[in-house]
Amino acid sequence: MDNKRILIGFYGDDFSGTTATAETLTQSEVPTVIFTNPPSPSYLKRHFPRVRAVGILGTARTLSADVIKQALTPVFLVMESYRAPIYLYKVCSTFDSSVRVGNIGKAIELGREIFSPEFVPVLAAAPKLGRHTVFGNHFAAVGSGEIFRLDRHPSMSKHPVTPMQEADLCRHLAQQTELRIGLINILDINAGPARINSQIDKFVAAGLPIIFFDCISDKDLNTVCGTIFGRTSKIKPLFFVGSQELGYGLAAACNEAGLLPERDKMRLPDKVGTDKGPLLVLSGSCATVTGEQIRWARKNGFVDVAVDPRDLLDSDKQVAAKQKIVARALKALAKGHSVILHTAIGPQDDRIKTMEEMTAKLSLTDTEANETLGDELGDMARDIVGNSQVKRLVIAGGDTAGRIQQFLQIEALQVSKPIGIAAPLCYVYSKQPGLNGLEMAFKGGQIGSKDYLYQAQSARTAEFEELALGKL
Repeated sequence: MDNKRILIGFYGDDFSGTTATAETLTQSEVPTVIFTNPPSPSYLKRHFPRVRAVGILGTARTLSADVIKQALTPVFLVMESYRAPIYLYKVCSTFDSSVRVGNIGKAIELGREIFSPEFVPVLAAAPKLGRHTVFGNHFAAVGSGEIFRLDRHPSMSKHPVTPMQEADLCRHLAQQTELRIGLINILDINAGPARINSQIDKFVAAGLPIIFFDCISDKDLNTVCGTIFGRTSKIKPLFFVGSQELGYGLAAACNEAGLLPERDKMRLPDKVGTDKGPLLVLSGSCATVTGEQIRWARKNGFVDVAVDPRDLLDSDKQVAAKQKIVARALKALAKGHSVILHTAIGPQDDRIKTMEEMTAKLSLTDTEANETLGDELGDMARDIVGNSQVKRLVIAGGDTAGRIQQFLQIEALQVSKPIGIAAPLCYVYSKQPGLNGLEMAFKGGQIGSKDYLYQAQSARTAEFEELALGKL
């Protein structure tokens, strides 16, 4: 196979997971940039000649099923023009989705049409994050603590948009597509590549186009990625569906195949960097982990500003409410305090119920209400960043991030520094020149340690110009 310039093209169905995928690839020394709109091959060649992995920031997890194919088709067609050996549709490692919203089955159907893979492997696990699949059933930790079966998880089973009430991922996905589904279980994976290939042959011969893979450990992930890459990339491109940690396994497979010579690898600079001042946090997450992070930060010097979603949904109150919130945030930032704007602190917050009541009163769908809330948070983010010296921003909640970034006119992101796992700081390329070099982290609701926000505030990073991939 030719040494392709673009090795991996990936789309993320939410912003936090897409940046986490970029983090796994960057840590694996694969030069990576992620874009809000898919760049053409000629644009990449001119402006990012060293890039070997191209990501597209998406919001498919929040889209209704009837528009997902329409939204994804132009993206997948541009990605296919990269002629890469590997394509990845990144989904949340909790696999939250439904027939109505964030339908993964529709994305798989489209991926089969455009990329024409031999079959579609699906691996949802993310072992470093405590997400594991065993005999088709998915499990997820709360933070770094207790592990729950997905349908008993304290947050995911009660997700306000896509509650996960089925832990068997094959059964869950079968509700979203009529395509037949197989499973290669942990015993087959432990037996090694020969057994895995034998099982794949059996399923392909039987006409099953989707194959799930169990995964408990990093070793399992690397075994699956290496086996599938060695099998399919020589004859057809690989269209993989799964978690951000596939970046580690796919990068390892590329290295093993000699597709990423030493001269092409990217290494983050060792320089300590500089202090970036106070942090601005906008949280639209209802997750338990984010709630614990907000409480920790509040007890350790952060100024928190409670946002009542009802005020942002009510057109008569929107303007006055936003002005008050922005003024409080600017005042605290001017004094050197980090600031958190939040619409909930954990899944038990009363504001969740009152927002649901307001949504019903206004005859809005949940999607419409969440879009409005995200837009109003984005508007406030733009005002605060534009009228302060803020150099670093954290957006908590994968469904929130996609709306907020539009108000900051972000075009591309590049990892500047990992923080823990799956929520790195990234440099911003924006249509607003004054925002170039702003650092942002898109943090999923269930991601990060209790002191994550302090780590994001205190991290020291190199200057933006030192990492621009167009200059490497």
